[in-house]
Amino acid sequence: MPFESPEAAYGAFFTHFNAEDAAAWAGVMSYPHTRVSAGSGTSAFYDTPEDYAARASWDRFKATGWVRTQGIEPVRVHESPDKVHLAGGWTRFNAQDEPIVSNRVTYILTHLDAGWGIQARFGTDSFDEGEDGTPSERAALDVVARHLDAWDAHDLAACAAIAGYPLTEVRVGAVDRYPDPAAYEEALAAQPWSPTADRDVRAYQLGRTGVNIAVTATLEDGRREQAVFLVALRDEGWQIAARSRIAG
Repeated sequence: MPFESPEAAYGAFFTHFNAEDAAAWAGVMSYPHTRVSAGSGTSAFYDTPEDYAARASWDRFKATGWVRTQGIEPVRVHESPDKVHLAGGWTRFNAQDEPIVSNRVTYILTHLDAGWGIQARFGTDSFDEGEDGTPSERAALDVVARHLDAWDAHDLAACAAIAGYPLTEVRVGAVDRYPDPAAYEEALAAQPWSPTADRDVRAYQLGRTGVNIAVTATLEDGRREQAVFLVALRDEGWQIAARSRIAG
């Protein structure tokens, strides 16, 4: 079910979820599809729509009193002709129309074949309205800054040491999952290297145990790069759990 815009796919995600239509919900995604959760530390992976639909269940939502989910208005963080980082999220409601829980999620939309679908979701999964997210913001920004500094120094081993594993990277029509630092370092080495001439780094979705960070950088060789990093709090501390890049 390809869609004409990333926002159309995002809207259909909630329409079909609320209808409890597993096949239609699965049709909103691009495949392979992944959902990376900062809160639980898990990374669900689906090869096909059939795989996604077969594993869909509403039982755990209904057990909390859920009757519907309302998506928030999405905002484009980065975009290209075939990939968009869309900041969104949702609130679940019970039969009395009272909120149960809210979340903030970045949806990675890709344009495959005839239209747009959701390739990945980066969930902060620890969002509370009004909570002070400053400590999480500072910690996550520090992690990404150290990763970028190591990249500028072409110290790929240091880049890999900052991440948590398995680490997820989302590409157009593909999802890479690196099991250990050596695999991530090898992937970084395969990318064209240039230090950054300037960069803008900001936290735009905050949770107690997960933060989504937006990076816009101009490289010294003239290329422009946009990226989202999901930084998660693990037993070892704050680590990069997932990333998605739009390279110019």
